[in-house]
Amino acid sequence: MWKVRNWASGLGLAATASMASPAFAETDAGSLVSPVPIADRLTLAGVYAHASIPMQFVLWGLTAAAVVAVAIWLLQAVRIGQHRSGGVAGGIAYLAAQAAAAPLFGLFGMAYALLNGFIGIANVRPAPNLTVLAPGLAEASLSLGLGLLTAAIAVVGHRHLKAKLHTLDQAEPAAQPAAPLSHPARAIA
Repeated sequence: MWKVRNWASGLGLAATASMASPAFAETDAGSLVSPVPIADRLTLAGVYAHASIPMQFVLWGLTAAAVVAVAIWLLQAVRIGQHRSGGVAGGIAYLAAQAAAAPLFGLFGMAYALLNGFIGIANVRPAPNLTVLAPGLAEASLSLGLGLLTAAIAVVGHRHLKAKLHTLDQAEPAAQPAAPLSHPARAIA
């Protein structure tokens, strides 16, 4: 109720007797602003569930890519921590590729969701209100956000692994025994 009052007062809505009720608030123009019942609210899981099939592939693909990026980052960091740098280059290359591709997939999903929404708006009379458009806009925003999140995870993981690998490479020559200064056959002759 506090959020409804705060939001209503921030918009300059009149504080009438109806504001005391958490069910609705009346504006100066007489229109009603009412919170959506909890059972009908759009949630993050609802955006995934109610997205179109192509958008579900994009959203779930970007989610899986973020999880894979974290897994590769952690596994390769453990390998470097154990001084086993063999095979780390493949993980670093994967993270670099994902850092470049994830925002593009997110933008593709956003463009697809917006295009689908605009086609829907053009084919409906009268034009739908924001309540009808909000789920499609949420899909588009989630797609872009997941693409950026996945890319950010990949970039941070890539740079972290490169720095650890560089540190390991710098420490290895000091840990190896020094090579003899002259060739043993020359010393005998």
